[in-house]
Amino acid sequence: MAITANIVAFSVLNALFLRPLNVPEERSVYLVEHTPDPNRSFSYADYLDLNSRNRSFDGLAIFNIVGVGLATDQNGRNASLHCGWEVSGNYFDELRVSPYRGRFFHASDERGPNSAPYLVLSYRYWHSRFQDDPDVVGRTVRLNKHPFTIIGVTPPDFQGTVPFVAADFYVPLINQEQIEGVNNLNVRGAGSV
Repeated sequence: MAITANIVAFSVLNALFLRPLNVPEERSVYLVEHTPDPNRSFSYADYLDLNSRNRSFDGLAIFNIVGVGLATDQNGRNASLHCGWEVSGNYFDELRVSPYRGRFFHASDERGPNSAPYLVLSYRYWHSRFQDDPDVVGRTVRLNKHPFTIIGVTPPDFQGTVPFVAADFYVPLINQEQIEGVNNLNVRGAGSV
């Protein structure tokens, strides 16, 4: 039990102090959440409103962490559960991160629900699942049986914007229906993303 407590304490210390977000100007990155209940989240429609009225920040981006079945075979039958981050199209642009391989998706790639079937692998996941395959960009995988094209790999030191939850991959939030089986993009009020 003491070993577990020490590991947890070190993990928290490591995430907060020893391993930064590794994004340019990380001291200017803030997490905005509902108060006093941090378990409530902004809806995508709320995010669009906030983003259009934003006068306080250089930019806003939104993300949602989900468990997603990923399969590398054509029929999607050999899927295994992985940690995916649904992110707004401007997520990487706002963080000013450059891809290690390939490219990232952008807000200009989004043209309505399910219009951007793109996937960006984390470097760690690319290394462990795809064995650093240099030809992974352009490959099609299946997320919950829907085809998504791998378009890039994050830099090795990029861990996302939540120190405790490492993403295996990033997908456009606009494809929520294919990822989660629901489309709450137009739902108003907290908790729909």
